Parts: sequence; structure tokens; C-alpha cells
Amino acid sequence: METFKKFIPAIIGVILLGAGVFFYFRSGELVKNCTEKATATVVDMREDIDTSSSSEMRYLYFPIIEYETTERTVTKEIGSGYNTPVYRINEKIEILYNPNNVEEFIVAGENQNMVWMILGGLGIIFLGVGIFMIFKK
Repeated sequence: METFKKFIPAIIGVILLGAGVFFYFRSGELVKNCTEKATATVVDMREDIDTSSSSEMRYLYFPIIEYETTERTVTKEIGSGYNTPVYRINEKIEILYNPNNVEEFIVAGENQNMVWMILGGLGIIFLGVGIFMIFKK
């Protein structure tokens, strides 16, 4: 069992690095496919309890937007939660949506690299620590 424990950081690192690679390609596809501009309106804000914080109760805020496409009106939640409300209800924001799948969109100007960079960076750190622990005498 003790031998297995030294592999845990490396295993976590590989998983995080794999997730980072997945999100890298996913964000690239979104940027490539989302070509149609639209002005969206923030119509609501969903609050959810942040379960990653154990010391105090905090909320994540998920803006719900509505925008017009050539096909229909779309109401969709922005997939990222924010620690503080970034947008106000009735605020207008620019988005880019996929004309082949109008429910797929990105917020114009937002950095699409954050998720994969964080996961990839953490993966490299854990993998480095894991390799060090494996070969440490």
C-alpha cells in the first residue's frame, strides 16, 4: 500500500493533464465554430453553493442569457460560474454562436484558455511531484 501512495500524485497529474488537453481542443473547436455575432441580454442569474470551499459558505453565480439567431431565440446559461456576479440583469453582452448549433456560444472577449491552462498547469505540477516521489530514494 505504501508503494502505491507514491504514485497517487503522478496519477492525479496524468488525469489533470488529460483534462487540460481535452479542454484545449474543446475550446479551439468552440472558437473555430462560433462565428456569428449576436447581442445577448442577461435575463437571470442562478446562484449555486460553491462546494470547493469548505471553510465558509460561498456562492457561484451563473448568468443566464437570451439572444436572437437566424433560427430562433435562445435562452442559455453561461457555463462558467463566477465568485461575484460579473454581469447584471438586463446587461447586454456580445457573444459569438455556432450557426450550425445555435445553442453553442462563447462570450466575445472572454479568455477561452483559462480552463485548459489551469488544468494543464496543475497536471504538470502534480506529475512533476509524482515523478519526484517515485524516483526519490
